Amino acid sequence: AEATPEAEATEAPAEEAPAADVTPEAEATEAPAVEAPVTETPAADATPEAEATAEAADGQMVTVASNGGRVLVRAQPRVPSAILGYVSDGDTFTLLETSADGAWLKIDFGSDGGWITANLAQVNP
Repeated sequence: AEATPEAEATEAPAEEAPAADVTPEAEATEAPAVEAPVTETPAADATPEAEATAEAADGQMVTVASNGGRVLVRAQPRVPSAILGYVSDGDTFTLLETSADGAWLKIDFGSDGGWITANLAQVNP
C-alpha cells in the first residue's frame, strides 16, 4: 500500500498590530525576523479554554519595549481603532486590563486609559 503524506501542521498567525503601531523616533535598524516554531494540530478533544472577558490587572506595571520607537495608544484593543496618542520606548504605566486573547494591554493613559499591543510591551510584576 502506498503511504499518503499527512497534512502539514500550520500555525495560525497571531493577531498582531500592523507595523504602523510603531513610529521610529530616530533612524531604526530592522530587526532580524524570528520564525515561529510549527506546532502540531491538537486532537479534536483538546480545546484550549479561552477567557471570555478581559482580565483586570492587580497593580502590575507595563514598560514599553519598542526598540526606540513610539507606540500608538488606541481607544479599543483592535486595529482599526481611534489613536489616542503615543508612548515611547522605556515609558512605564499601570496595567489596567489585558484583552481576552492577551494581545492587547490597557494602560493608565488619559482619562479612560488606552490600549497598546502586548508584543511591544513588557509586563512587570
